[in-house]
Amino acid sequence: MHIENRSQYKETWDNLAGSSDNAKLYVAGHTDEAELDRTGLNTVNRIERLVGIRPTDICLEIGCGIGRVGKFLSPKCAQWIGTDISGQMLRYAAERLAGLDNIELIELSTVGLSEIPDSSIDMVYCTVVFMHLYEWDRYRYILEAFRVLKPGGRCFFDNLDITSKRGWEMFMEGFSYPIDRRPAHLSMCSTGDELYTYAKKAGLERVEVHRWGDARVGVTGVKPGRSRS
Repeated sequence: MHIENRSQYKETWDNLAGSSDNAKLYVAGHTDEAELDRTGLNTVNRIERLVGIRPTDICLEIGCGIGRVGKFLSPKCAQWIGTDISGQMLRYAAERLAGLDNIELIELSTVGLSEIPDSSIDMVYCTVVFMHLYEWDRYRYILEAFRVLKPGGRCFFDNLDITSKRGWEMFMEGFSYPIDRRPAHLSMCSTGDELYTYAKKAGLERVEVHRWGDARVGVTGVKPGRSRS
């Protein structure tokens, strides 16, 4: 599966998730459950600090993978919806999140959120997913987040920051591959300006760029209108 197959996200990620350990490895870079929990909780704390998580919220994750973040975010909200283009990833998520009664897992048919109704979600987030997407598809998901958010709804998206130390290292790892041998899932970076532009063009307000860990860049925004929550 080389770079020419990069747009075939469903096939790529179903194949990468051929086993539970492989699914963990390609989602998080390791298979250790304690480390998965640590990073998942850190992400929830960051989202809570930047956009807030309310007990009444319906929250949606784009690209939830094996439920690394949903495990810790779902107890903080009224309902957590985990979406992913890979049905194989969602099977592992169902196993890992068994026992949580306020979750729903939805397999996406293609890039976008066509399975989710307009103006039905309070908070949308997407973490460690944009690195695997073409730029056009990153923008598609932010447009779709705008559509499914309720007025006053909040969103959070992140990626590797090419201007950071870790982001440049990752960029150079990709650079080192011969052109005809780049994997379809090869990580690709963003800039703060890129993410900011997507959010503004999608119609979001109160757009802010955030950086942390000399590795990542994120953008937050709010859908115009008054929240009914």
